[in-house]
Amino acid sequence: MKSYQVVVLSAIVLGVYAASLDQLQKRDGSQFVAFSAGLTGNVQLVQNDTIKYDHVFLNQGNGYNKMNGVFTCPMDGSYVFIYHGLTETSGQMWLDVYKNGVYELTGYAHTSGDYASASNSIVLDLVNGDTVYIRGRGNSTLYGLPDEVYSTFSGFLLFAGHEQAQGQ
Repeated sequence: MKSYQVVVLSAIVLGVYAASLDQLQKRDGSQFVAFSAGLTGNVQLVQNDTIKYDHVFLNQGNGYNKMNGVFTCPMDGSYVFIYHGLTETSGQMWLDVYKNGVYELTGYAHTSGDYASASNSIVLDLVNGDTVYIRGRGNSTLYGLPDEVYSTFSGFLLFAGHEQAQGQ
């Protein structure tokens, strides 16, 4: 599957999820959380910096902060996070997910004179105030333009108010 197809598929999934929020909230009174943001400018990946996805498509629950690129959990539960990145120059790209400053997983891409993409997803148990963000590193450029958004970071609440899994 090509990177633009993955981005479109993720947008469709989040769109269906967001469209269902009002109906689900009316039915059982639950609060829902979902966000989706994209990158509209190139980012040089020379340092281990937090990626600031600056174009917010959806921010139900106001958990995502486009100024610092950090999602702050507004409600206990299990969350799904999905991200994609496109590099436009020769080199390597790592997109690392962090929870409360602790590394969780990586999306990796390597290219020689062409575009390359990386994506990954994870389900995390979070409590109110936990943070999740993506740090980029490598020797390439994370690609983004206002009219070409290929690099995205999205997440949504899967299950609310559950008990944390022990030892996992």
